[in-house]
Amino acid sequence: MKVYSISRWGFRAICFLILILPVSRHWKLLSTGSKTQGTVTQLATRTKVVMGKETESGFASEIEFKVDGHNYLAYGPLNFEYTPGHNITVFYDRDDPSHNCIATFSGFYLSNYTILPIILLVLWAAFYMSFNNYQRKQRFKKSKWQQNAQNKAHRNAQPLRRIP
Repeated sequence: MKVYSISRWGFRAICFLILILPVSRHWKLLSTGSKTQGTVTQLATRTKVVMGKETESGFASEIEFKVDGHNYLAYGPLNFEYTPGHNITVFYDRDDPSHNCIATFSGFYLSNYTILPIILLVLWAAFYMSFNNYQRKQRFKKSKWQQNAQNKAHRNAQPLRRIP
């Protein structure tokens, strides 16, 4: 039976790819959008539609930024407060600046989309640990031929003599 193994670097590479999933959600804005600085103005009540018809209410920091002389608003993650007056990098679509994202760790990772990478990371770690344990058992398991050869060599070995 052929035994496969996953290297530690391979495991880490897959973990990295799983961890950047929330960032990749905004790949188009991050790669082709424009970048500007926004200023946190206040903490506002915000209601978001989740999964079609469910709503989620909470507080979100309001971030104001200017594009071509017009003011636009971006919102931070729900129930996470940025300090008023704090400058935050905002990426926006050139054609529609109301389509934007804030480029902070909390902006990417404090959302409902973070649940999927966490689940994938747990499943990947469980798969890796169970797969590599199986591989380790197979590596150290000796065949009967190897065991017989080792026992025979041990029986035929000359006892060590003490040198005076």
